[in-house]
Amino acid sequence: MINYRKYLKAPVARLKSQKGFTLIELISVGIISSLLIVIAGVGLSVFFSKYQEINAFVELQKDALECLNYLKNGYNVGSGGYIQFNGVASAKALEITGRTDEAGKGNGLKITPPFMEEFPNDFVHFYLQDKIIRVNYMYNGVQVNTPLYLFPKRAERSRVTIESFKVSDANAYSALFVNKIDEPLCAVNVELKAKVETSKNKFRYINFNTVMAMKNMSRPLGVK
Repeated sequence: MINYRKYLKAPVARLKSQKGFTLIELISVGIISSLLIVIAGVGLSVFFSKYQEINAFVELQKDALECLNYLKNGYNVGSGGYIQFNGVASAKALEITGRTDEAGKGNGLKITPPFMEEFPNDFVHFYLQDKIIRVNYMYNGVQVNTPLYLFPKRAERSRVTIESFKVSDANAYSALFVNKIDEPLCAVNVELKAKVETSKNKFRYINFNTVMAMKNMSRPLGVK
């Protein structure tokens, strides 16, 4: 005769030995999971905050260098197949404009480009106004309707601030070569300081200082 009780007791015993989670264990798991989520969230927040800060600083440097490059090598004027780059390098004459808190330094540079006889009044003027470097120009006798924003760009005005933009004679007091009598301005020193707000009341700064010279000057630098 088969003893069914013998076979029924084993599964029942096995079921009794399988314990479930207690309330305390469930609460502990919940707390640990919450802490891990919070820690991960804070880590991601710090990562993205640092990324935005670095990205803003890189963009500030890129835009500032682009501005200086326009000043040196020329801002493109004209259209189609008649584009010309008018800057310090290609200038026929240079004139420092505006004033700053330092004697002998202005906050703008007016450039006379290589001109054709029929358009002797063409010019390109880079200058600081309301903490924005703007560019105004006349090309082929036609002046641009409104001076253009060069640095910072319109979209960046709320967080990028120019602290100073100064232009001076790079050869003042014969710093580069001995001046000839009545020698025209042919090399300039450009200083650009700016900052970007990377987060609330937190800023990163740039301070660029460079010398630019006309290629068409009467003599090369260093030659007396």
